[in-house]
Amino acid sequence: MQIQGPIVSMIANKTWCINEYGMDAMFLLEGGHKALLIDTGTGTFDIAALCRKLTDKPLMVACTHGHVDHVGGIGYFDEVWLHPDDFEMARTLTPEARKGYVKVLAEMSGGLFAVTEDDVKAFEKLPEMKPLHEGDLIDLGGRKVAVYETPGHTPGGLSFLDVRERIIFTGDACNGNTLLSSMGSKKPKSGVDTLLAAARKLKALEPYYDRDYNGHIGYAARVDCLPMPASINQDAIDVCEGILNGTVKGEMQEAAFGGNSCYAGKGAFGVRYDPGQLYSGEE
Repeated sequence: MQIQGPIVSMIANKTWCINEYGMDAMFLLEGGHKALLIDTGTGTFDIAALCRKLTDKPLMVACTHGHVDHVGGIGYFDEVWLHPDDFEMARTLTPEARKGYVKVLAEMSGGLFAVTEDDVKAFEKLPEMKPLHEGDLIDLGGRKVAVYETPGHTPGGLSFLDVRERIIFTGDACNGNTLLSSMGSKKPKSGVDTLLAAARKLKALEPYYDRDYNGHIGYAARVDCLPMPASINQDAIDVCEGILNGTVKGEMQEAAFGGNSCYAGKGAFGVRYDPGQLYSGEE
């Protein structure tokens, strides 16, 4: 029997993970005065309505980055916060791109979820986009969330540190399939060096959090709701340093996302990258 709706799990006090049919994971945090939704998924269901069922607090919406599976549901809201470097990416997202992503992930999940391309809604208008930067502090009322810039996967990547619950939400900043490779015909705007800097930043923040949740909890056919392994940041540092100093050689592969690209990994971490662009700004 197919799973008919998104999987909602409480991962901490007043903190929910929302798994959108194996395609992505969103997170809802409630404080004393307002709530924060981190990411909006691909937009195959009314995420705003689901949030209203979980909390009656006024809702702020923030995105870790501008990719289809994280900003695909922004049309359900009037106002969304993200890094300005990803504004254009979010504004130019098309229903066709969202449908394409749904198709690929539905195939990867083997039909586990009752979701199809037809569930993608075309929005009449986009929300007002407001800027978030490193150093911004989101006060939910007795619960503060610190914003950190973690670019690499996209130029405007952000991570959110929940100070009270000691959880960091990192989107796709550093995970098992971190894409830096060319998307279509366009060169990426960041290299392996940028990703290395983000991994080092997340590593330096480790004394302030106990759990790291990325944006793909329960990916594809998995239905787990587990944080990233504790080794993820050091694994990323080791791989990126090795690529840059020549001791790690990536293997050229064809991938579902990112086209032909080099892949290198260690432990919990993997990266797909363009071997001609190891450093940001290279052409």
